[in-house]
Amino acid sequence: MFYNTQPERLMSPYTAIIRRSGNPFEIAHVLVSWLIGAGYDAYIVVGCAKRDVCMAIRYRTVCPDIPDESEIVEEVPPPEEEPRYRLVPLPDLTSKYCQQMNKKEEDKKQNELDKIENERMRKIADLEKPPHDEIDGWRTHAWILVLPGSMGVEEPFFIEPSEGNQYPLEAKQYQHLDSVYNHENYYVNLQSCDNGLNSLNYDLSDITCWEHLLAGEPFSRRQMVGIDTADKKTAVDTEKHLDVPASWVEKLDITADEYEQRYPGSHKVIHYKKVVLEKFSPYSQRDGIVKRVKIFDDYALTIPLITYEWYKNRVDKMETVRIDHVKRQVLERFGVGRRDHIIKHVYSMDAPAVSVEGDRTLEFNYYARLDHLTKLVCSPLTFDEYYTDRDDRLESRMIVYIEGTKAEPKRQMKDITETYRRNPSIPAKDDVFKKIFHIQDNTIELFYHYAYNFITNNTRSYIKPNLAETGGKILYYPEKTSGYIADPCAKPPRPLNIYYALCENMDWEYKTNKHIRDRETDINGYLKQRYKELTEPLLFVALFDTERNEAAKKGWKEQETQKAEVTEREKEAEIDPLAPYLARMFGSGRGTGAPLTIKEATLVREQCINDFKAKQLARQNLVQERFDTLNSEYKNKRLWYLANQFILTPEKESAYFAASAELAFKVHALEVRLTRHKDLSEPRYKILMEYLDKHPLLKDYNRMRHYYGVK
Repeated sequence: MFYNTQPERLMSPYTAIIRRSGNPFEIAHVLVSWLIGAGYDAYIVVGCAKRDVCMAIRYRTVCPDIPDESEIVEEVPPPEEEPRYRLVPLPDLTSKYCQQMNKKEEDKKQNELDKIENERMRKIADLEKPPHDEIDGWRTHAWILVLPGSMGVEEPFFIEPSEGNQYPLEAKQYQHLDSVYNHENYYVNLQSCDNGLNSLNYDLSDITCWEHLLAGEPFSRRQMVGIDTADKKTAVDTEKHLDVPASWVEKLDITADEYEQRYPGSHKVIHYKKVVLEKFSPYSQRDGIVKRVKIFDDYALTIPLITYEWYKNRVDKMETVRIDHVKRQVLERFGVGRRDHIIKHVYSMDAPAVSVEGDRTLEFNYYARLDHLTKLVCSPLTFDEYYTDRDDRLESRMIVYIEGTKAEPKRQMKDITETYRRNPSIPAKDDVFKKIFHIQDNTIELFYHYAYNFITNNTRSYIKPNLAETGGKILYYPEKTSGYIADPCAKPPRPLNIYYALCENMDWEYKTNKHIRDRETDINGYLKQRYKELTEPLLFVALFDTERNEAAKKGWKEQETQKAEVTEREKEAEIDPLAPYLARMFGSGRGTGAPLTIKEATLVREQCINDFKAKQLARQNLVQERFDTLNSEYKNKRLWYLANQFILTPEKESAYFAASAELAFKVHALEVRLTRHKDLSEPRYKILMEYLDKHPLLKDYNRMRHYYGVK
């Protein structure tokens, strides 16, 4: 019988990370190293598993990355207290016999449908059943066991290294367990696995269930009874056991660039059941895609149904895309931060790419927009706007068009319908609920809100006057207006009010027409911009990503250059204060060779000291002069204010206080500077004298001066 054996040699975890490939044992070593380093009690399991697990075959499993699109229905919680009074329900007069017969008939039909569905699912399961495996139960595999006791783990579980997914102990893909091991010991399983791996005892300290390669337990598990643990050396010598040799593998370290690359070649493809999963490294693709899930209708992956795409780091803030190949519909979702504040865009694949005359729906982040636009629904002959929380209480505006003709290819507006929410500050009979502008019929219809306890509402309709005939003036004709008053006791409206309403609505119709054309232009502009964003995508780079951010990289290099220049200047020789005087006396050819003669040294030293004193005195006189001038100006302004404070205007008084405060600040700054100069003059003079006393060129002069005791 032929069966898979364990590998003859293993690459180290460090090498497996560098190569980004390995067999199940090598991948398991990498994962268990990270888990143990993170504090988990993890072990490598050596055993047998199904063929699909050993060979990483996933086209018979359901893809875990398919998003859940089921609608979440929020159930209304029942009232905490039962109502005291209830309406008596109407008596049920339907025939119980008829209900039972109908239920039997429905159950019979449902059973037939369930039988057909079960038979269909059975055939599908038979077709999807994996072929017979001659060495089933003998395929060697390695996976991870995590035991409880650390990092909050309460129950043991398995991890499949090739997937990174967690599985319970009763997982069907794992058939047999031979041994487990980690960096502390090697444990051989003495238990039978016939009843499943969940029936095993995972207490590794139980020697009746697990045979230890190295005698005893690791130091962290030892229970030292009757031993003084204060002296660690004595305790270890008393409970001394064999330990696994220390690891000689390189330290596992993944740089930020390596972690970002993630997949070999920055791209990974996994085939699941009727699904193809593609994963991409960030910035590896021109459009910024990081994951794509494509669902097919057949096993040959030739008939696509739905495609999901996830994006990151896009300038246009697009995050996800859902493409329905059956309905030929695309759904784009955006993050917060776009200038147009769009968050969702649904459109048909057959719709024009840069024209509003197509089937599409746009949803906006309304609270960030000045017009509080929430949603736009477009079609070839309709254009609907929906608003939220507008000050004018407008809720929706729906436009119906007529198709263009050869003479006028552009579609023309037929009807405009606007709805408004209730304004509680005015009576319902005066609060407009709906406005309908019949552009082609040249009429206007108004519907008002329902008043309390009324089943009908007020209405008013107008036939607009022909402004061409009236010279642009709006004239009132009683026969061209009609209305309905719900309250029979109410007084009819005044003709003047009806006329004002006509003027107001005709003006509003003109503004609405202009707004609609402007909105169409805006949407067409957005579609053109969106088309450019899709065909020429741009990715943004984080500020602190110095590898991709060219501006940050340039600034970082300039900063490093400046630091290098400062360091280089610090390494240069110290500037000699006597250099100007030596150059004046001997020219630029004088170096730092033999000491000066006593006469030369006396002359150079006196010149240096006199210049220092003169410079300090000149600086003090300059600061003192500025201080006296500003102080005198401040006092004069103060005397002027005391003499004229009662006749000053508020503007002049405010200007005085501002100028006075500025002068006071300057006087104070000069006073502090003068005091600091006086305090530092003497220490600076002492430092200069100490420097001259130790100067190598004044060596003979200083020796003679000390010999004679000259200060």
